[in-house]
Amino acid sequence: MLTKTNKFNLNRSFLLRFALILPLILCVFAVTVNAQRNDTAKNKNLPLWQSYKGVTIGMTVPEVIEKLGAPQSETAEGYFYMYTENETAQVLFDINKKVRTISVIYTAEYLNPPKFADVFGKTAEDESKSDGSVFKMVRYTDAGFWVSYNRMAGEQAMVIIVIQKL
Repeated sequence: MLTKTNKFNLNRSFLLRFALILPLILCVFAVTVNAQRNDTAKNKNLPLWQSYKGVTIGMTVPEVIEKLGAPQSETAEGYFYMYTENETAQVLFDINKKVRTISVIYTAEYLNPPKFADVFGKTAEDESKSDGSVFKMVRYTDAGFWVSYNRMAGEQAMVIIVIQKL
């Protein structure tokens, strides 16, 4: 009879420990899986257009000049670049002289302006209007910026892409 009691206490002790440890193991497993899923989701949800010619949000003035060269025009707020008559860019800085906005304009005469899928990816919905115009702005809060794509109506239309710090 003593053996059965010890065996019962041993099994009860094991079950009690197992019952206390199991939720901890499941919790660690759930956190690990969720962290991996969140990292993957964040990376999948970023737009293809996160920079222009290597210039990204947060870069310093010298880094911008290194990537884009000397601007055609500059103000206290930013730089203006004119690569061709059909492709212009404006880079604006915050009070710390770091990039806060990148705005690129492709005129109607530009032969191959970026398409909606080039900016947001092939799986994004472009929400084109019946006249062919498209406008979409998406906030990427985890990345700290938003991106907008604006295509005017018509076969040869102006395209404006803006990346801006939140």
